[in-house]
Amino acid sequence: MIKGSTKYLDLDKIYYSGQVLYGWEKCGERDYIITSGRHRAHATASADEYIIDCPDEENDYFAHYFDLETDYELIESFIDESDEYLYKSLEYGRGIRILNQDLWETVCSFMISQNNNIPRIRNSLKKLKASDEFFPLPDRLLREKERIDGAGLGYRDSYIIKLATELTEGTRKLEFNRDAKQAYKELVAITGIGPKVANCILLFGLHHMECCPVDTWMKKVFANHYDGKAPLWTEDKYAGYYQQVTFFYERALSDIR
Repeated sequence: MIKGSTKYLDLDKIYYSGQVLYGWEKCGERDYIITSGRHRAHATASADEYIIDCPDEENDYFAHYFDLETDYELIESFIDESDEYLYKSLEYGRGIRILNQDLWETVCSFMISQNNNIPRIRNSLKKLKASDEFFPLPDRLLREKERIDGAGLGYRDSYIIKLATELTEGTRKLEFNRDAKQAYKELVAITGIGPKVANCILLFGLHHMECCPVDTWMKKVFANHYDGKAPLWTEDKYAGYYQQVTFFYERALSDIR
């Protein structure tokens, strides 16, 4: 079991931040069943304290999964407070952390995310999982292609099938260069992975916090608050974290508007 302050770990904010497409089953406010790879935990929170309920031998896994080794208060101290929009985004999104998600699940999730919306993506991933406890590995997806056929993936199904085949046959491995730029080149060489998806995988699956995925919401951020230009923080070593809080804040502002 892991406990801590909710100031820098807010379960609901993480769930709605855009990075969690698979693995979180919402049971109620601040109440989730979380699966990642072959690991499972029950995460809950009060106003002040979160609890990650898992077997003791899983503590290290979920401490890493929630990126507890990173000091997010320190990251906040690096921002330029003259950037009013980023500062407000950080205040609003405080509690978001960049998760260390299972790589196979992350790749599948963001391959499916292309020209798609979050509810549909989550529904497709749920159908791929079916009644299993954990997400199916590549060889099982190939043996049970009816999962893919019934998941509503559209043209994206061919991407999943091709990658699953390569991984099962051993012609490809989900192993990437430690350098983000080189890993990016390796990712976009995979059928079905373009620039935005590659950056999402780099950030949410490989934890390259310097990577800043740019989607329609981030383009709105640039247009609405930075005269249509990418701000300096998109080149920062913590650009991925700033991307998450501005993404989260801009969606909230749009709901208000």
